[in-house]
This record gives sequence, structure tokens and C-alpha cells, in this order.
Amino acid sequence: MTAPAITRTTRYPDTPDRSWRLDGNCATSSINMHPDDGDHTGEQAAKKVCASCPVAAHCLAESIALRDWHGIRAALTGPERRNLASQRQARRCARCHDLFVPRLTTQIRCRPCARTNDTRSRRRNRR
Repeated sequence: MTAPAITRTTRYPDTPDRSWRLDGNCATSSINMHPDDGDHTGEQAAKKVCASCPVAAHCLAESIALRDWHGIRAALTGPERRNLASQRQARRCARCHDLFVPRLTTQIRCRPCARTNDTRSRRRNRR
């Protein structure tokens, strides 16, 4: 039985398609991208692999979206990516239009509006 052919794409749309990973430097590298804690030599070697990677932006976006804080991705360690992700931009609430800093990337309402909406839906479900 032969393995299916893997094709590479030149464009990387924002879809669940993750074929962009095949173009990453780590796909062909023998360097361990998940060095042990305290292995600074391994960490630096993994960061060098990522330094000139053509898909580093996709890798970083996926890592933050999936909350993957392990290993080296986009030349950043897990704690470095977590700190980068915590610097979120303020948004306008979809209901009251006040500014708020979302806790999740999918959050569209401020906390008071979200609580009000939850309370209303609970009341409707009781009837």
C-alpha cells in the first residue's frame, strides 16, 4: 500500500487547512523543537530553526489560538508566547458599546452584558 501524496500550497488561507506546516523549517530539521526545561542550548538551536521560517506568522497565530504553550514555535518559548497573547487590544461591547479587554479571542460582550444575557437565557429555559 502506498502512502498518499502530500502536496504543498503556496497560499495559506485562514481555514482549518494546515498544509502550511509542510513549508516550515521544523518539518525538515532534525533539531528537537521541544527541549527540556533548562536546556538553553537546545532552546537556542530551536530558535535558530524558526528564525528564518517562512510560515512563522501562521505558527504563532495557531499557537496562540490553540493556547499551546509548549516547545518553541515562531522562535518564541511558551512563556514568551503566553505573555504576547495576554497583551490584548480593547474592544467595544456588542451590546452596550463600552470598551473592555476580552479574556477570550471570541468574546464579544463585556462581563456585565454577558451575565445579563446568561440570566435571561436561564429564565427562558425554566419556562
